[in-house]
Amino acid sequence: MTTLPIDYPAAWRPWIEAFLAVPALQWGLAASFLVLGIFFWSVLISLGGKIGQSDPSAPAWRQWIHTLRWSTANLCFILCLWTGLAALSGFPPAFVKLKSLGFRIAIACVAAGAAIRSANILTQFFQRRFFPEKFSEDEEIALITTRLFRGLILLVAALVILDNLGVKLLGLLAALGFVGGAIALASQSTIANIFGYFEILADGIFRTGDRISFQNYDGFVRLRGLRSIRLESLNGGILTIPNKQFVEQQVRRLTDDQGLSLLTIEVGLLYSYDRARLEDTIRVICEALAARFPGGEPVGRFYEFGESAQKFRFSVRAGYRDGLEFVRDTTAAHLTVREACDKAGISFAFPTRTVALSSPINPSRNPHSEFLP
Repeated sequence: MTTLPIDYPAAWRPWIEAFLAVPALQWGLAASFLVLGIFFWSVLISLGGKIGQSDPSAPAWRQWIHTLRWSTANLCFILCLWTGLAALSGFPPAFVKLKSLGFRIAIACVAAGAAIRSANILTQFFQRRFFPEKFSEDEEIALITTRLFRGLILLVAALVILDNLGVKLLGLLAALGFVGGAIALASQSTIANIFGYFEILADGIFRTGDRISFQNYDGFVRLRGLRSIRLESLNGGILTIPNKQFVEQQVRRLTDDQGLSLLTIEVGLLYSYDRARLEDTIRVICEALAARFPGGEPVGRFYEFGESAQKFRFSVRAGYRDGLEFVRDTTAAHLTVREACDKAGISFAFPTRTVALSSPINPSRNPHSEFLP
């Protein structure tokens, strides 16, 4: 037994005595493994930085090397340190337990770091593999799916780490299942709105900034939230509509993929105009709208025989994004139609009505009474 020069507490004495009793050869071997671990750590960090690349456009294997260089280097150092400590003998059983616990915690930390750093690369892989068009069309879809994939990857990593640390996952998952069931029963409407949000994203019904027509609502989508959609009406008012209503009802999207929204102009023409005159009128108005709204692709159609006019409806796409711009472009479209018709000598029909009486007025009747048929 090695004699201690200083009177240490009784709890420390076995540890200190074992420490002093370790042969120099074992200490040298442990130190060698520690130095070797530091050497490998430095080499892996250096090589990973030179070979790997963080640019998303780089090959996947280069991204993996750059992302996992720290985790790989730390793992190599921990293994070397563990091997060096295993070369030491004569310590109390508590040291072995403490060493094993420390090793599991260190491995768990390395695994957590690798999972966090790998989540982005795995998410990009799933995006490119399964949803390439959706992510290129809608940034919000890319953001929400990125968060979902990242959360799923980290959840799996956390379960694996907890299992390695000796945590009993079966009871934990059962408890979480009961709690989740209770929450689901208490918030069915909220869950329905959340599922509605994902259905809106998956089907691509509309995007943030689009103009939509829904039931009696007409306006611009300002926010797609997990619970509701925030809609700005054409007059500037803000409306909040639950997501599940958009899934259950028909929604008309009035904005195309280029960000141009629909405008409609209705025109009533004289009944004296024959087919050739009407076709020429459609051509004149469409040309004027095309010049005023480049890329708007105006279209005109005859849609109704009115009481006093032959009614035509012209559709054109414009770049308005809010109520004020809508008023501006609508006014410009109507003035453009009026100017084109004036130049071409095209006349609009005035509201008129012809009333035919089947019998003359009887002057002996009260003039304020109704006429007899």
